[in-house]
Amino acid sequence: MGLKINTALLRTKRRSFTLAALMLLSGLGCLSSSAQFPPFKYNEGIAAKYANKQDAAAFRSKAAALSSGAFDLTGVLPAGYVKDGTVDYTSYLQTGMDQHKTVVFPDFPVLINDKGLTVGSGANIIFKPGSRLLLQPTSKDTYEMLRVHNVQNVNIYCPVLEGDRKGHQGSTGQWGMGIAIRASKNVNVYAPQVSNCWGDGIYVGGLKGVTSSGVNIYNAWLNFNRRNGMSISSVDGLKLIKPVIANTYGQAPMCGIDIEPNNNTDVVNNVMMDSPVTLNNAKHGINISLFRLIGSSPKDVNVTIRNHQDDGSAVAFAMGGLKPHYDVPPIQGTIEIIDPVWKNNQERAFRSYKPNGYAPTVKFTKVSVLKTDRDGRDKPDAEKFMLMKKTISSESKMSIQD
Repeated sequence: MGLKINTALLRTKRRSFTLAALMLLSGLGCLSSSAQFPPFKYNEGIAAKYANKQDAAAFRSKAAALSSGAFDLTGVLPAGYVKDGTVDYTSYLQTGMDQHKTVVFPDFPVLINDKGLTVGSGANIIFKPGSRLLLQPTSKDTYEMLRVHNVQNVNIYCPVLEGDRKGHQGSTGQWGMGIAIRASKNVNVYAPQVSNCWGDGIYVGGLKGVTSSGVNIYNAWLNFNRRNGMSISSVDGLKLIKPVIANTYGQAPMCGIDIEPNNNTDVVNNVMMDSPVTLNNAKHGINISLFRLIGSSPKDVNVTIRNHQDDGSAVAFAMGGLKPHYDVPPIQGTIEIIDPVWKNNQERAFRSYKPNGYAPTVKFTKVSVLKTDRDGRDKPDAEKFMLMKKTISSESKMSIQD
């Protein structure tokens, strides 16, 4: 009987290994159908479990101190304005923002339409406790609730934005953004809360060949956005500090954080993430997909990710696949993933959509792969850890160190 049982187990393991190998060899991109992602289930409490309330409170205190010298946008609202977020006040708010550099939003929900609000250079935008921007449901597949385009020296404190995905009137597109930072320099966003957007909670990119630079985002809380929690397409100098990104679902790629340039004119350099937390995202916690960056213009990509925690995303970390050969040199630079803790990943902890020979060097250090048992204790997941190590060792430009 013992021999028969062991033989059955061996056959099962062989079948599993063969399936895994076929899936790895056939995957050629972030959206490959070979990845068998589990059905998505919204987890309401998981983001609150990981939220860094102490740091967020410090930013709110700083915002409160600045409020005393700011222009209160309540002053530009029409007589008899409502405080329940049912009347569109977009044009009034934009007038106030155009006339004053430092403004504070009303301390109640305010409805805006799909034109969004445009932030100017030198602006200081402050949200009080109770301030909230609500997007009026639209059929448009593209919108930006807060637009930060071609500007510099901007500070946004504690914005709370809620998109229209629950009431969206169309079914196409994926570009409805909460905060969109494009071709801008020296932008700081403190403790943003962005949820329910038709596309991304936050987008950082370029415009017409001009990249963004000097962007710092602290303690973001991004929940239930449809495409990505955050997309990074073009930036030279990004600090992403302690974000919590959860429940991304609805439109591929469905990543907590997706680094994915649009073309060879984009830049992905000097990107640093400190203690990002990605939770229950439908596909990837963090994904780096560089295939559109390859081209005639040589590129260096340098990304450092420290203390990434993922809990419950289908895949904690992924590298998007490239073609086996290009008629241009490979991308230079280094991607470092240091001290990550990846747990309860239903598909796997790390996925490489092969091949990645034209990508930068990728270094993994001190990776922990865990699973939570029935008693709520986190324990090593040996099976997924070994699968991760096999995947990394099969890639010529990837390495892992204990």
